[in-house]
Amino acid sequence: MARPKPAFMDGLAESAQFDLDIVDSQGVAVKLKAIVAVAKHKAELVADIMGVATQTIWRWVKTYQEEGMEGLYPKSKRAKPSKLTTMQKEEILAWVDNAKTPKGKQAHWTLEKLRYAIAEEFGVTLGINTIWVWLRKEERKLKVPRPRHYEADAQAQEDFKKN
Repeated sequence: MARPKPAFMDGLAESAQFDLDIVDSQGVAVKLKAIVAVAKHKAELVADIMGVATQTIWRWVKTYQEEGMEGLYPKSKRAKPSKLTTMQKEEILAWVDNAKTPKGKQAHWTLEKLRYAIAEEFGVTLGINTIWVWLRKEERKLKVPRPRHYEADAQAQEDFKKN
């Protein structure tokens, strides 16, 4: 017959789990335990117990074989460097702010037109989403014309504005 669990074990287990999470904040111990378990059990079973895909278990095994324990630590993710220099960015923002092309002509900028102008002027190809995100970070919005209905009566609108 199994003995009942003492009441103090609940708090102790929570405390131990908290300490374990701190010690292994990078998840290396968990990955090492999974690699040890794969030597004794099927990878599918280990993956089910760990709550990860079988492919993840095999990736951990391969990484450990090739790089050792250092390979199990998460890699730092750095942002890609900008394709444009600071001077080029300032110039593009001036185009947007002044609504002028690089040649000095009046322009109504769209993301596609801006993308094309950047490619023409600087030889740099950027994605439309990249340009949009960058403009938002710079707190700029492209001006969009107010929509007009194709059946709108221009004369009636002018008469309305006068009154």
